[in-house]
Amino acid sequence: MRVFQIQKGEILIINGDKQYSDTVENFKLDSELTLKDLNEVIYDNYQECCVVNKEFKEYPNVDFEGYIDNVDIYIKAKSEREYVPPKEPTEEEKLLNKINEIMAANDEQIADIKDAMLVAVLTDDTELQSELKQEYASVIEDTNNKLQEVKAND
Repeated sequence: MRVFQIQKGEILIINGDKQYSDTVENFKLDSELTLKDLNEVIYDNYQECCVVNKEFKEYPNVDFEGYIDNVDIYIKAKSEREYVPPKEPTEEEKLLNKINEIMAANDEQIADIKDAMLVAVLTDDTELQSELKQEYASVIEDTNNKLQEVKAND
């Protein structure tokens, strides 16, 4: 399907599976076209019609075909015009991200120790249980130190 349409201040361009729609004013920004004297257009390849300002014109129309062919340019320009860069995270968000990273690493280490402890208990390996208790205490101490460091740097 190939369509170029202007109605009620809105523009629609369809070229196969690509579509551009926006206000006429924004289209002028995206296309750098003036669209002089074009208030209403219905241009459609299925019906093979070209109606400009309520008057039938010859079909096909080179200008409208060119606009349809350039739909990628308009889509890209619209995307660039509407792009809003992501905002920089606040200091509080940065701090929360650091804490979440520390806690995620802690959770992973604790899960590994828990799995190993389950095996040690089931096999009655008291030596491994003792080692895992020390490792657990070390992980907790390390996590607390990292959290204190983050807090001190805040």
